[in-house]
Amino acid sequence: MKKGLALNLVSNILFFVTGFVIHYFMGNTLPAAEYGIVGTIMTVLDLEYLFLSNGARQALSKEISLHRHNTLSVIGMTTLFQLVIIAVFFCLDFFGSPWLSSVLNDLSLDFYLKVAAFLIIANGLNVILLGINDGLHHFVQGAIINTVYPIAKLLTIPFVMFIFTDRPVLGLEVAYISANLISILLGLIMLVPYRGELRERNAGGAWSFGAAAKNTLSFSFFFIMVSLVLSVDTLVVKAVVEPAEMAGYYTGAVNFGKIPYYLCNAFCTMILPLVARLVGKGERGKAMAQVHDFMMLIVAFVLPIAVVLSSTSSVLLVSFYSSDYAVAADALSCLAMSSFFMGLTVFFNMALTSFAASNRFSDILSIASLVIDIPVFIVSARHGGITAIAVTSMACTAVAMVLSLVALWRAAGSPFTRKAGYALAANMALWVVMRFVARAMTAASVTNLLLVICVYGMAYLVFVGVLMACHVAPSPKELQKSRVETPSES
Repeated sequence: MKKGLALNLVSNILFFVTGFVIHYFMGNTLPAAEYGIVGTIMTVLDLEYLFLSNGARQALSKEISLHRHNTLSVIGMTTLFQLVIIAVFFCLDFFGSPWLSSVLNDLSLDFYLKVAAFLIIANGLNVILLGINDGLHHFVQGAIINTVYPIAKLLTIPFVMFIFTDRPVLGLEVAYISANLISILLGLIMLVPYRGELRERNAGGAWSFGAAAKNTLSFSFFFIMVSLVLSVDTLVVKAVVEPAEMAGYYTGAVNFGKIPYYLCNAFCTMILPLVARLVGKGERGKAMAQVHDFMMLIVAFVLPIAVVLSSTSSVLLVSFYSSDYAVAADALSCLAMSSFFMGLTVFFNMALTSFAASNRFSDILSIASLVIDIPVFIVSARHGGITAIAVTSMACTAVAMVLSLVALWRAAGSPFTRKAGYALAANMALWVVMRFVARAMTAASVTNLLLVICVYGMAYLVFVGVLMACHVAPSPKELQKSRVETPSES
C-alpha cells in the first residue's frame, strides 16, 4: 500500500506539473483572450473527465474489493454502462457544440467541442482499467498508468509548435487523445499477467446491468457535483464576465487553484477500496484507523501546499505569467482553499460510502449542490466578477466539506486525531507567515519564477520538518515502519 500511495502521489504531482508546463507554454505564447479559449476547452474536458472517471472507477473499485459478485461480470456490466455514459457525452459535445458555443459567447468553440467529443471516448475507456487495478488493489500498476498519461500529454508542445501552428487548441486536443490511447494500450498489456487472478477472484453470482448502472450513477452523480463546482466557474466567467481577457486571467488562477484537489485525490483513490475491504471483514476499528492515517497525511503534507498558494497568490501569478495576471490574485487565494475543501469533501464521502449501507448522503449532497451552486455562481460573477465567483466557490465547498465531515463522524467517528488538530493550527500560522513573506517579495519586486519556487520549497520543507520534529507529522522512518491495517495513534 505504501508504495502504491507514494506512486499515486507522484502520478498526481506529475499530472499538475505537466499541466503547468503546458499552461506556461500556452499562456506565454497566446494572448490572454485566446488563452481564455484554451482554458474554456480544458475546463469542459476536465469537467467531463471528472464525471466519466470517478463514476465507473469508484464503482469497480468498491465492488471488486467487496468480493460480493463475479469479478468478470462486475467489469463487464460496468464497462457496458460506461459505454452508455460515453455515448451521451459524445452526443452532447459533438451535436450540441453549436448551442454550447453560443451559450459560452464564442462561436469559435464549435469545432473544438466536436473534437473534444472523441477525447471522451478515450477518457471513458482509460478509467475502466484504473478501476480494475484499484479493485484488485494493484495500486502500483494504476499509478504507472496515471504516470504515463500526464507525461504523454506533453506531446502538446511539439504538436502546437510544429504541426498545429495555426490551431494550437486543436494541437492540445490531439495530444490529449494520443496520451489516453497510449495509457489504454499500456493498461491492457499490464493486465495480461493477471488473467488468472481475475478468474480466481470470482466470488459469487453475476452482477446485473441494473446494479452496475445504480452503483455507477450513484458515484457519478456525486462527482457531477464535484466536477461542476471545480469547473463550471470558468465557464461562467467565459460566458458573463467582460472583457474577454478576464477568462484568461481566471484560467491562470484555476490552473494553480486545483493543485490541492489533485493531491487529495491520490488519497481518495485508495481510501475506498482499502476501507471497504476492512469493513467487509467486519474490522471497522482498523478501517477507521486507516482513515485517521490518511487524514493525518493530508493535513500535514497537502494542506500546507494549499496554504502557501493561497497566501502568496499575487507573487505566483506575476512570476508565472505577467503583471497583468495580478488581477486574479484574490481569486487564486480563494480557489486554492476551495479545491482543498472539495478534496476533503470527496475523501469524507468515499470513506462514508465504505461504512454506510448506501450512498444516500452523497446523493442528497449532490442534489442540493447542483440546485444551489450554479445559480449562485452566475449571480456572483455578474455582480462581482472573478473575485466574487472564487469567494462563492470557497464558501460552497466549505459547506459541503463540513456537512460531509459531520455525516462521517456520525457514521463511524471523527476522522481527526489530536495530532491532526495540532497540524491544522500550525497551517493557520503558516498562512499568516507566508502572507508577510509575499508582501516582502512584492515590495522587493521579486518576479523570478525559479526564486519563487525555491522560496516555496524552503517554506514547505521547514514547515514539514517542524511538524516532524514536534512529533506531530510522521517521519519517513515512521511511515516506513507503519502497517496498512494497524490502528493509528490518537
